[in-house]
Amino acid sequence: MNPLINKSLVATGVVVKAVIALGFLSSSLLSGNETKLPEEMQKIMDQKKYEHAIWGVYVKDLDSGEVLFDVNARKLFSPASTTKLVSVSALLHAFGDDYRFKTPVYAAGKIENSKLDGDLVLVGQGDLTMGGRQSSPDTISYTKMDHIVANDVPGAILTPEDPLHGMQELARQVAEKGIKEITGEIIIDDTLFEATEKRGLMLTPLIINENLIDVIIKPAEPGKEALMSWRPQVPGYSVVNKVKTVEKGGPLDVNITPDEEGKHIVVEGTIPADQTELVRTSPIKDPSSFAKAAFIQALKQRGINVTGRAAKGKERKPLKSYEGLETVALYTSPPLSEYAKLILKVSHNLGADLIPLLLASKEGKKSFDEGMRMIGEFAEKEVKLSSDSFVLIDAAGGNENRLTPEAEIELLSYMRKKPAPSFQRFFDALPILGVDGSLEDFAAKTPAKGKVRAKPGTGIAFNTSTGKFFLITQAYAGYIEGKNGHLHAYIVVVNNASLPEIGDIFQIFEEEGQLSDIIYSKTDGKK
Repeated sequence: MNPLINKSLVATGVVVKAVIALGFLSSSLLSGNETKLPEEMQKIMDQKKYEHAIWGVYVKDLDSGEVLFDVNARKLFSPASTTKLVSVSALLHAFGDDYRFKTPVYAAGKIENSKLDGDLVLVGQGDLTMGGRQSSPDTISYTKMDHIVANDVPGAILTPEDPLHGMQELARQVAEKGIKEITGEIIIDDTLFEATEKRGLMLTPLIINENLIDVIIKPAEPGKEALMSWRPQVPGYSVVNKVKTVEKGGPLDVNITPDEEGKHIVVEGTIPADQTELVRTSPIKDPSSFAKAAFIQALKQRGINVTGRAAKGKERKPLKSYEGLETVALYTSPPLSEYAKLILKVSHNLGADLIPLLLASKEGKKSFDEGMRMIGEFAEKEVKLSSDSFVLIDAAGGNENRLTPEAEIELLSYMRKKPAPSFQRFFDALPILGVDGSLEDFAAKTPAKGKVRAKPGTGIAFNTSTGKFFLITQAYAGYIEGKNGHLHAYIVVVNNASLPEIGDIFQIFEEEGQLSDIIYSKTDGKK
């Protein structure tokens, strides 16, 4: 539909009813090649909370090339975490989906009579999990609500694996080399790239448990201290429990306060007796120091006596080169496709923002900004996106980012053209509507369940002038297995909607799931 609207009528407001009938404000008027949406989609979009919003919808049959729906496809939208589709694609392109991180430990000294007369050096390689989520040599675990958002969104679920597994495996290999004593220092080489803080978390070459300490809180009997545990536990770190259990239906108010170094953590507040297990996190402020303490602990658990300066906590700078040194341990990760799955399935912000640093390090560079420019080069030169169709400030989906729906579909089309095994792994990394990841609980009773694989993105701000929340963006972008047997790329995105309470976001998630189902119903190839 391409309505012709007289400018004088717009000025007098005569066109307002026509605009409302289309479900958009003046900035959302259909024009050019844009297509009319089904009535059932318009009904969802015409709700009061979307009165001041702008919608973007773009659906393309990747087998026939037919565009089913096109609304505002060339407008810039805040994409939120659908940004991760770009950054993950850039990562897989640069490294290959079968790439594995290999984290070495070197002996900087002579090994004789079970003694290392020198230093033991662990060199961080940017492995996001270091075995902490590794359910097998080839797989990484995830839950529908990850611990990295535990302090912001209710319902975080921890993976069952030991966060210190990688350190313990390295220590086991050191012990197998026959080393029973280390006279020098334990050195953590974290120079692969610059330590960078994003969203309150540290991105470092050696990451343990996403550089977070998990605090798990359960209610006891009313009036008694809550039950509490924490992980990963290493020497020099402590957690103090000051949380009281209150009556059923009472206030849930838990606050975590670390000291300046993040080593002494106080947890206080109240938890009602009918509350399920609660997960909260505290950031590890000095990841290298934490990793060193964890590695020394793992070595000692293997019967290795650390007698030198390491035990006293003194530091020495990493070596400039490890050429000629013996590798006494090597931790090998699952394939990179598993990391893509973790980042996309649970919208793992830390993992996504690690990508620019990994890209930079691959080219001998160090900084986050250098890596972001590489993502931009990938988008322009490889995917062939117009430079004015995207604005990427970070790789995870910050509110400053912008993408056109058309650009997102071009990216998805580009990934579809990859060799079949590579595309399948990317396809499998996306959350499945009504089945798993961050889409597990949405549109689960619709025919589209299991037929839609999409990356959701959410951007929320707090309106300090009203004391209410505000939806910057909500988006679904991915693939639909069409009823006609064709694969479709699609995006549904809304910017600038009403969101009085933070919990209202789940209904918007569901509504975009319903919109996805309606789109699925139109993929039968019939006009």
